Order: sequence, then structure tokens, then C-alpha cells
Amino acid sequence: MIVLARLGALPALHDVYGVIGLTPSVYEEVVTQGQKKGFADAGIVEKAIGDEWFLQLTLTTTEQRFTTALLEKTSGISRTDAETLACARGHKLTLLIEDRRARHVARAEDIPYLTIQVFPLYGLLERKLSASQCDDLLVRIGRVMHTDLAVVEALRAAAREIDRGRRKES
Repeated sequence: MIVLARLGALPALHDVYGVIGLTPSVYEEVVTQGQKKGFADAGIVEKAIGDEWFLQLTLTTTEQRFTTALLEKTSGISRTDAETLACARGHKLTLLIEDRRARHVARAEDIPYLTIQVFPLYGLLERKLSASQCDDLLVRIGRVMHTDLAVVEALRAAAREIDRGRRKES
């Protein structure tokens, strides 16, 4: 979330997925703590909440229990990731997550997820981002996230191929 705010990519995220849910821990980490530390991206996320691009979620009792269970059984997972996993599972949502341990839990619990590195490609597939928007985001996100260049280039090649195929159809 912080990376996307810093890159000015929240509008694209909203275009692709609509309203995004934020758990209490994500709000605390990104907005509350970010503002205390003077991070500009905290204000960007807070504005997005005000614009109703993000919805603050409240965990159900079941989700709170699942969060506690994850924290007890999964070494090194953060409360933020545990809450996010629990919420995605409880609401049957696709999770946007980066942490490797959290992705392992998502796979084990059959929680659908994606990483920010691939969301632009999904936006192109859904015709919610243009090929140039997709390419720009793939490059900028890859750079900031230190994504292996081979992965970034494979994603860019896939985007170009999708775009070529669509231009042939028209």
C-alpha cells in the first residue's frame, strides 16, 4: 500500500479493483504510524479513504480468532498480515500481499492473493488499464520493489503480447 501511494499508483489500483478493504492493523501501520513519522504517503492513503477508494474493515469474532491462531502457529508473521489473511478468508476476498510467509499461509489456506508487481497486468487483462499504463506501472513497481529484472521483463512481454493480440482483433 505504501509503495503504491508513494508511486502515485492508488488511482490505478482503484481503477482495477474498485473499493479496497483495509484491516485495522493496516490502517494503524500505514496511516496512523505513517503520519506520526511524517510520511507523505500516509496522507495519500488517508485521502483515498476519504474519497472512498478504501474501506476500513472491522474483523469479526471468527476473523479475530483466526488471526490469533495464525500468530500462534506461524513463526514470524506480523499482526498486520495475520489480520489481512483472516479478513480475506472471512470475506472471500483476493488479498494483495507481499510478505513471503503470508503468501505461504494464503496458499495453505486457499486464500486467493496477488502481489503488487502483477496487479498492472491484471488491470490490462480486465481492460481497466491501457498497455502504456500497465508497462509504466510494471517498470516503476519493479524498480521500487527490487523485483528481479527477468520477472519484470516477462511481465512486460506478456503485456505487449496481450496488446498485440487486441490490436489484431480490432
